[in-house]
Amino acid sequence: VRVAYPGAAPDEVEEAIAQRIEEQIEGIDGIDRVTSVAAEGAGVVRIELARGVETTVKLDEIKAAVDRITSFPAEAERPEVRQLVSRQRVIELAVFGEASESTLREMAYRIKDDLTATPGVSLAQVARVRPYEISVEVPNDALRAYGLTLQDIAATIRRSSLDLPGGDIEVGGESILLRARGRNYDRADFERIVLVSSKTGARVRLGDIARIDDGFRDDDLIMRFNGKPAAFVQVFRVGEDKVLDVVARVDEYLERTLRPGLPPGIEVLVWRDDSVEFRNRMDLLLKNGAFGLALVLGALALFLDLRLAFWVSAGIFVAFVGTFAVMPFVGLSINMMSLFGFILAIGIVVDDAIVTGENIYAENERGTPEVEAAVLGSQRVALPVALAVSTTVAAFVPLLFAPGTLGKFLFQIPAVVIVVLTLSVLEALLILPHHLAHLSIAGYRPRTWLGARLADLRHAIDRALRRFVEGPLDAALRFSTAHYGVVIAAAASVFLLTLGAITAGHVRFVFFPQVEGRYVTASLELGPGATVETTLAAALEVERAGREAAASLPDPSGRDLVNAVYITVGQQEATGPGAAGALGLLQGNKASIVFELLDPEVRSVASGDFERRWRELAGQPPEVRKLTFASNVIQLGSPVQLELSARGPEEIGRA
Repeated sequence: VRVAYPGAAPDEVEEAIAQRIEEQIEGIDGIDRVTSVAAEGAGVVRIELARGVETTVKLDEIKAAVDRITSFPAEAERPEVRQLVSRQRVIELAVFGEASESTLREMAYRIKDDLTATPGVSLAQVARVRPYEISVEVPNDALRAYGLTLQDIAATIRRSSLDLPGGDIEVGGESILLRARGRNYDRADFERIVLVSSKTGARVRLGDIARIDDGFRDDDLIMRFNGKPAAFVQVFRVGEDKVLDVVARVDEYLERTLRPGLPPGIEVLVWRDDSVEFRNRMDLLLKNGAFGLALVLGALALFLDLRLAFWVSAGIFVAFVGTFAVMPFVGLSINMMSLFGFILAIGIVVDDAIVTGENIYAENERGTPEVEAAVLGSQRVALPVALAVSTTVAAFVPLLFAPGTLGKFLFQIPAVVIVVLTLSVLEALLILPHHLAHLSIAGYRPRTWLGARLADLRHAIDRALRRFVEGPLDAALRFSTAHYGVVIAAAASVFLLTLGAITAGHVRFVFFPQVEGRYVTASLELGPGATVETTLAAALEVERAGREAAASLPDPSGRDLVNAVYITVGQQEATGPGAAGALGLLQGNKASIVFELLDPEVRSVASGDFERRWRELAGQPPEVRKLTFASNVIQLGSPVQLELSARGPEEIGRA
């Protein structure tokens, strides 16, 4: 619930807006937590529902409760009640240059309109710009001279800026709609509004006594990209839109339509392209898949028959292709999490086909006919293979029911792994035996020179393996079964050593591992009441330290380590749940500086090293109360966070 209260201080917003909303909704069941943020000129109340509560029903109840509040100040604007939804941003464009704020804003809106009209792009919006506003300032002396008040002038302006329907008249069998058009749009229109008139025809217009400023709302918001003023256009994926298709459409629009006609001094660059990580995961999946299949094929060719190795590898490939066919029917799509599931499954699905194929191979080597060897070999291992897959599936099933937002993300991984494993066991027990039933393995002689050489190598490896099995392995097994106490003691010792290594800190424990990313962010906060100009000056100092850090860590290739630098004053890039930035409130004492580095694949300097060097050079500026740095791809907030609540600010201060 967001309510704008222009000109009010935070404590006024808390008392007149936030507390009244909290009191009104406290009787609604199903609410888990209420977080309020009161800032200058606006208040936001964030309501989190308990798990399992129907959101749309509670949204209507909360709207009705807020609408019943009649004690809001007269200057407060109408409450805005909406459900927070997470939309997937695909790409973000920076429009920047040495141009006026209105020029950059209009260019951003033109780009937004063009992209929205582009086939394949459903949603684009302009972000981080100030809205237009016409402000009227009247000196106190002028009010007294003409016997006016600010309320009188506001009422006159309101009456003089209207478009009103006037019904219709019928003329000659036609109906003509009547409309009184009187809405004012710019400063000249407002200057002509008549405030006072006399019987002699003398008039006092608004422009005669007031200063009219046709500009932007006085919000605490400054955007700079590569040292120049900027506006941003965000493109989102909606419905059935595909990430890579949307990015391709945007790139085509930039290169063919926009950049050739850009005005001098204005540039448009891609600031954030979230498809890069998606492409990296796709490339990793394809690379791992090809490499894994090659290793399986090579290993099986060394120990078994080359034809057997081919059919086993083909079965693994079929299991993955079959998963893509099943995914639409179980609500899965190709995304970052499902790709991670595929990468995880590559190392698991190999076993079923190898066990089945090897058993059929051994049965055929004993002289059993091909078809009968395929049947007997598959039957012998059907139960162990099915149980092995079932235990793995059972381990992943609990992740399907993980609750909350995290559960929605995690669902993709176990679902993909379970589908791949199920199809792999079906392929290994039903399809693979059919292919191997047509292979005559016993007495087979290769027809080519390469095949003969591979067969000789395989026989040599097979003889060495048999010597190992019948020698050291047999002796070790006999010793282990005869001296089982030694084996149990050794296992217990290894277990205790492992626990000791963990408890002593030799094995670190982190909630989420450090993932190399392209963006390094510094977030700073000054004392309450700091102006945006003061905050911008502090942010520029931190940016200067970041550029010095980049210069002190040169890349061996000679390329600049930094692609782009983005500064936002009034908001912070990394914000936790319930923070003002996350709720759309502007606070002039906060800022963020984001450095985009080269892709991790083409640079030798780690983002963590750059973060540490930047932190050292930035130090702790005297006017900055809080300065934090982050370089992880995924930010999960502070390791420990305390929330204090009390009846008044004095008690909170002492605590």
